[in-house]
Amino acid sequence: MKSVSILPVLALGALLSGCGVAATDCASESSREVITSIVREQVEKAAEVELSSEDGTKLAGAAKIRATVAELKVLIEDIRTTKKDPDSTKRFCAGTAKVVIPLAMIQDADQTRKLLDLPNVDSLLEQSGLKRSADSVTFDVEYSVQPTDKRDKIYGEIEGAAPAFTALGQVVAAHLARRDIEGANQAQAVQEAAAAAETAKQTEAAQKADLEMATAENKLANQQINTLWKSLPEEARGQLLELQRAWVRKKTADCNIEAAGVSTEAMPKEAARLRCDTRLTMGRISELQSLME
Repeated sequence: MKSVSILPVLALGALLSGCGVAATDCASESSREVITSIVREQVEKAAEVELSSEDGTKLAGAAKIRATVAELKVLIEDIRTTKKDPDSTKRFCAGTAKVVIPLAMIQDADQTRKLLDLPNVDSLLEQSGLKRSADSVTFDVEYSVQPTDKRDKIYGEIEGAAPAFTALGQVVAAHLARRDIEGANQAQAVQEAAAAAETAKQTEAAQKADLEMATAENKLANQQINTLWKSLPEEARGQLLELQRAWVRKKTADCNIEAAGVSTEAMPKEAARLRCDTRLTMGRISELQSLME
């Protein structure tokens, strides 16, 4: 399996034996220090990736990320040696990595992920194979440690923990990004409100113009039918008067029903009623004209 990091750390003087060979083992303080350093380094890298956008901008600088990761308490527990070669100073080890995360950081991360419609921190950690208990998370870790030829440094490698580092980096990144995300959401809400207000304004102007057009068309149609009615012989008007009044009542009822089905808003509803009135009036004009032929 590919190693995720190799990080040198100065060995403690107490680890040097009388003959000058470092007595490196899995549970030594020096070994645990190098492994916890690797954990922090990988979490920092994961957080930096999360906080970087495609255009190269970053929501937080390296120093801020490093300071935030420093708030995490990293422990290596339940350590055991899985392989030991008497002819080599390299030791292969296994244990449990325990990372204590400030509750405020978890709360910030949860809030940020909620704003982004992402699963909460518990779901994130669970999907990445981490176990959470209150403010700490644990995951299995396999690593190796080995002193340099000069016996003044120890090199450590961690294998197979990339998902855990990524998840922890996402928690750190979400914590650091909370204010920016909230600010962006507020700015977006303001923009959306302004856009909605402008759209409403434009819609109202369009409805007003449409109503004015419908009113003008209806006025012209009524002028035409009134002129035609007056041009009919008096005897014909007398015969058609009751029928004409019944037609007006039906036209009014039909157009009210039609307009109600078009919209509940005042202007669109009135425009629809007027257009219905105009259409039926023009049809009645044709009927009256045929009577005069």
